[in-house]
Amino acid sequence: MTIAAFGEVMLRLTVPEHLMLEQTDQLQMSYTGTGVNILASLAHFGHATSLISALPDNRLGRTAAGALRRLGVSDRFVQFRGDHLGSFFVELGFGNRPETVTYQNRLASAFGTSSEHDYPFGASLADVNLLHICGISLSLTAGTREAAFNYAEQAAKRAIPVCFDFNYRVALNHNNSHDQMKGYYERILQRSSIVFGSRRDLTDLLGYPQDRDDESLFAQFVAQHHLTAFAGTRRLTHDGRDYIQGFLCDASGVYWSDQQEVMILDRIGGGDAYAAGILHGLLERWPVSRTLPFAVANAALAHAQIGDSPLATTDQVEAFIANHGVTGALVR
Repeated sequence: MTIAAFGEVMLRLTVPEHLMLEQTDQLQMSYTGTGVNILASLAHFGHATSLISALPDNRLGRTAAGALRRLGVSDRFVQFRGDHLGSFFVELGFGNRPETVTYQNRLASAFGTSSEHDYPFGASLADVNLLHICGISLSLTAGTREAAFNYAEQAAKRAIPVCFDFNYRVALNHNNSHDQMKGYYERILQRSSIVFGSRRDLTDLLGYPQDRDDESLFAQFVAQHHLTAFAGTRRLTHDGRDYIQGFLCDASGVYWSDQQEVMILDRIGGGDAYAAGILHGLLERWPVSRTLPFAVANAALAHAQIGDSPLATTDQVEAFIANHGVTGALVR
């Protein structure tokens, strides 16, 4: 079984030792992106994964492709074109200081300047059992947007389920009106069967009523778009401690996980870890009662590592669950 993802690769530059940019002249490099993170996690769960993307045709692009392979993600359908890779700087938070992300120009990247003409749709979808498309591809450029639409259409023709992640970013849409973006999202949702998002995506972007409770909103969304599942998380704080809670809505109703306390070393990538956990449960045909705790545990473990791409194995996630989420244990 192979899971493919269409989306961008970015260069992450992390300031070490919880310092700020002004305090260092050293940075740690890694390669990331929503599709990269989800596929890396699924690869660690034993699935075959493949990224469909574009990287610069230079040593930076080849190094990024090597990083994908080290994560267990096939780069067979990564195109090499152009000379730029989008990047961002991460200053890790500590105590009262929040984690800070500063983006550099991703619109001019090899992926951002690509179009539907750059991708081998038939070959890259052969033998694929699930296709993930990140919503950021709808925001970047007309080229990435049309490629995403085409991939959704081609997957539908081949009866390949499409997993779509809202990932809506207002900062990326200065040149797109709200109505335009709503139309783009509604178009791709017509071809989607599994969707990751939040209440805010439904109310603020798609225009669902604000005064409805989560359960009725999610159920309406699933029924209206004939989805297999709609899933996401919400963050909570109690007495200065951080918690996450996951939900999954399908045709039978809305299910919530228990609240899981998280010790946050790095905030980025937790949502992708949760999505990977949900997809793993769905692919393995687990009941919701097993899938939700697994996904939340994977997200909690992702928060406890530096870097976007979740690296926990199935055994590590299940051990975390068996230990009731207690952190700080020593494993020999």
